[in-house]
Amino acid sequence: MEKENYDIFVSYRRTSYDTANLIAVKLRHAGYKVFFDVDTLTAGKFNEQLLEVIKGCKDFVLVLPEGALDRCHDEGDWIRREVMCAIENNKNIIPVLLDGFSWPKEFPLGMEELPNYQAVAAVNREYFDMSIQRLQSYLKSKPQSRWGKKIAIVLAVLLVLFGIGFGMVWHIVDVTCESIGTRESGAMNVLALMESDRRDLEEALTTFFTIMDATQDQQQLEKAEKNLLKANDVVKKNLASYRKTFPAPKFTFNSVENYILAYYKIKKEELDAFTAGIENYYDSQEDMCKSVEEMVKEKSYSPVEKAQVKVSVTCMGHFINAFYYGYLGEMSLLPKSAREKHFELAKKWTQFPNGTPLDLSQEEYEGFQMKELAMCEEEMNNSQK
Repeated sequence: MEKENYDIFVSYRRTSYDTANLIAVKLRHAGYKVFFDVDTLTAGKFNEQLLEVIKGCKDFVLVLPEGALDRCHDEGDWIRREVMCAIENNKNIIPVLLDGFSWPKEFPLGMEELPNYQAVAAVNREYFDMSIQRLQSYLKSKPQSRWGKKIAIVLAVLLVLFGIGFGMVWHIVDVTCESIGTRESGAMNVLALMESDRRDLEEALTTFFTIMDATQDQQQLEKAEKNLLKANDVVKKNLASYRKTFPAPKFTFNSVENYILAYYKIKKEELDAFTAGIENYYDSQEDMCKSVEEMVKEKSYSPVEKAQVKVSVTCMGHFINAFYYGYLGEMSLLPKSAREKHFELAKKWTQFPNGTPLDLSQEEYEGFQMKELAMCEEEMNNSQK
């Protein structure tokens, strides 16, 4: 991850993702630089890098859903490690207590002082903005002045021209669309990591087949098998981490937000399909690894079986590219303000086809998708010859 300084670190359990994401969005709108890990995930030991980010922040916002501290007795639990890092580095800790949360009777070792920090209760959606205001009053960080001035000017103009009611609607539009853009871009960031892993496995598989075709030396073949399984295990391990840490985003909207979706021609069904697609790619990458592992362990090296494994790995890349074009189609429907996270993360996405703009028609994006699927079909047809 690129070295960057943040004001606020948001720590949360995956069960409270939606609330934590909304907190991060609202604090960003207020002018703070907020670290929310799904947004800034890059290749490498990202969990270890989180601790370095905490050390550089002034404020540590701890989102606590029901049972959030139950697993903190385990020293390897990441919420525990994040909290302990914040405590040890004297960060301004602000617990956000969600509906159903209560402090445990027996605290994990070293975390006994948590209830003594100024906490914010966010148990009622109706008064959520009030909770955010209280949270801001506890922060040591200061919002960036250029954003504060810009927001003040925009609000003043809106109030004068259209009244408070329109200003509130505009805020809901902004937050709703940015939430969609941020969550979809975060999921694509994980998919980019999966594609890097797939490419590494494809390279290892090609090397293995080359050695197999060039030598009859049993020791050399066994060494090549071990190297391929080792590469496969890395992909499996990473996949398990991605699946656990960054599950596919789920989208729920109230009646007002549904009107916003309709205005921008965003279909809830398409967002649900995006969720299903991410879940499917987790499953498909897992199946890909299984096919490689079974081939080696069962020594199924007939030309047909080798071709099938190669196609399963290669076509996974085409499927991911097709999904990427569908994502661009969705992103093109959102207002420019909701694409900021996309442009921030897309700079790092060397895994996806480069140079595709966000001003094409939906038919053009679908055309790119069909080309990728056609290439996959061609690969499968060639493997059967």
